[in-house]
Amino acid sequence: LLVLLILIYYRKCISMNESIPTDDVYMSDSNTNVKDAPAFHENPYCKALNNAKDIQFDHADVEGNAQNGPVVRLSFASLFDALGTCLKDESSVLLLYSLVHGNCDFQEYVLVRTDLDTLLMPILEMLYNASRKTSNQIYMLLIILLILSQDSTFNASVHKLVLPSVPWYQERLMHQTSLGSLMVVVLIRTIKYNLSKLRDVYLHTNCLAILANMGPHAHRLSAYASQRLVSLFDMLSRKYAKLAELKNDKALKVMSDQMEADIISDDMSTELHIYTDFLRIVLEIINAILTYALPRNPEVVYAIL
Repeated sequence: LLVLLILIYYRKCISMNESIPTDDVYMSDSNTNVKDAPAFHENPYCKALNNAKDIQFDHADVEGNAQNGPVVRLSFASLFDALGTCLKDESSVLLLYSLVHGNCDFQEYVLVRTDLDTLLMPILEMLYNASRKTSNQIYMLLIILLILSQDSTFNASVHKLVLPSVPWYQERLMHQTSLGSLMVVVLIRTIKYNLSKLRDVYLHTNCLAILANMGPHAHRLSAYASQRLVSLFDMLSRKYAKLAELKNDKALKVMSDQMEADIISDDMSTELHIYTDFLRIVLEIINAILTYALPRNPEVVYAIL
């Protein structure tokens, strides 16, 4: 697997200007022309993986598509099951990302599977244990979920798939909860962990984007997931109010060093702007549920009231 990943992601750089060593082409230089920007050889392994077809496809279907050279044919069903069993390994997550991001056929295959929990449960368990992961590992998991959540079929399927139990979730017992409700709970938990520890804006945006994609398709969101969603809004609004109050206090105080006052003011304005955006997205998520899926989500209404 590691050899395959190296082959897929290796890019041989060809510099347009032969006098510049290839190691230095990434250095920013105001005098560098656009034409001197690095170019890359096409990677045949990456191309082969992106064009791989399911073995169950007819040869006629494969030959009908104008492909340069032979097409790799493999069993998507076996690949799906194999990935599901070893997703706790970081290299397997990277392979899944490569396939979901680069291979349209494999992405479509994943989206039509009825047992999405095979892939999603290990991903959600890893996000649940985010404190043991690096921010890069968390990004990879979130981007996979973000790509899948752009499909309305996927969003409808996760809410209809009911899990008998979630043994790794420690905070409370989860019996007969939908996969969609579990996703909402774990994503909100990731946001709260990020707020207290990593404080990474990009990670927040990804989590909220997945929730925003899922919002209009929410179906019988559990009481716990609904309560978590409303408590997320409550927590963000309290943070926002505290920052706004601090900013006003700083503005009222006359500081001896005006430059220092300006720097503090700029930092606070930036953070305040970030929280404004977060609050807006959470309101959009709640609004999407109330607008498009109100009759199917009484628990959300109850949590808001």
